[in-house]
Amino acid sequence: MLGTESYKIQIKGELSNERLKSLIFFYEPLIGNDALYLYEFMYFRNNDNRFKEINDLLTSLNISVDEFEKRCNILNEYKLVATLKKGPQYVFKIREPLLMQEFIKNDLFVRNFILKTSGKYYQELLADIKLDDNYNEFEDISKNFDATNLQDWSANDETYLKSDNNTDNYNFNTIFNVNTFLKEVSTNLFPMRLRTENNLRQLATLADLYNISYDKMSNFLTKACKLDSDHIDFNYLKYLCIHSNSDYQKVDQGNYNVPCLTYLMSLQDGKEVTEYDKIIIYKLSNDYKLNPSVINVLLEHCLKNCDNRLIEKYIYGIASDLHRNDIKNAKQALERLDVHSNQEEIKEQLPKYDTSKNPALNEQRLAEILNRRTK
Repeated sequence: MLGTESYKIQIKGELSNERLKSLIFFYEPLIGNDALYLYEFMYFRNNDNRFKEINDLLTSLNISVDEFEKRCNILNEYKLVATLKKGPQYVFKIREPLLMQEFIKNDLFVRNFILKTSGKYYQELLADIKLDDNYNEFEDISKNFDATNLQDWSANDETYLKSDNNTDNYNFNTIFNVNTFLKEVSTNLFPMRLRTENNLRQLATLADLYNISYDKMSNFLTKACKLDSDHIDFNYLKYLCIHSNSDYQKVDQGNYNVPCLTYLMSLQDGKEVTEYDKIIIYKLSNDYKLNPSVINVLLEHCLKNCDNRLIEKYIYGIASDLHRNDIKNAKQALERLDVHSNQEEIKEQLPKYDTSKNPALNEQRLAEILNRRTK
């Protein structure tokens, strides 16, 4: 790590009184005062999502870069900070300390705590912790927040909550612009705690596959966000995207950087895409990790070579090859599919062998012959 490199801080969760008590009584004996001070300093540092020079942070702390890295490593070990690096840039993700009831269930942390303090001190702390294990057999019948009334929320209502002070800046290399979407959607409908990088990436991917507009995605999120359990039901969100209607839009030949549903409709002269084909599109993205432009090239290739149909065995076989060869864009995909086309032409020209009279000449032998013909 160098002082001239850059960093930014992201904070996950809140430092409640109970977690602060755990930090002081359980973590401090393990990490020491210096690392504890660094954690608190970084936690209360402005989380403005901009990269700054590490030297600025070192000056505020009045420590060397080596000492800073040493303290960070200690915080990493105890899962209080996650350190991410890309080139000369670092992201420090500040995590919540475990609650005391959670801490005592971590065998490694507890054993190290006893070694650094004493078993007697641990027992004293343990006696002060109120473990609520008396209600395990009770059913939780608490009423959850009813969000059905938000179904009547309109675009006009949304204007009252829009803000120009959105500081999010994500670059997922997707067609769906996450930053623009976050400025459009209210935090009441899409809470900040659900706007994790992983959630936003999945959301953008679904939008790219099925041509989901900002307004439509906002509407879908009100149904898929589980506010009572703090997560997004992506299976339901996928269902909503797959079953949504998309307006026909003619795409210029060779323009592969469009949503997959839009491209497939254009290939089919505006004919509505079947649910079967929509599921194939999802698998190409989710299972084979292909981006939309590569998927569009593959869809076009399959329709041309399979009598205008998407045949699973054929398309998944080529998708597997594209994934293994780390194909990232339309140009690479077109070049790779040219190789497939040449191999198929050569295979058609090969004599047909009767393997029933010559069992030794099996499919593996034919593959070897094909391989030599292509060299």
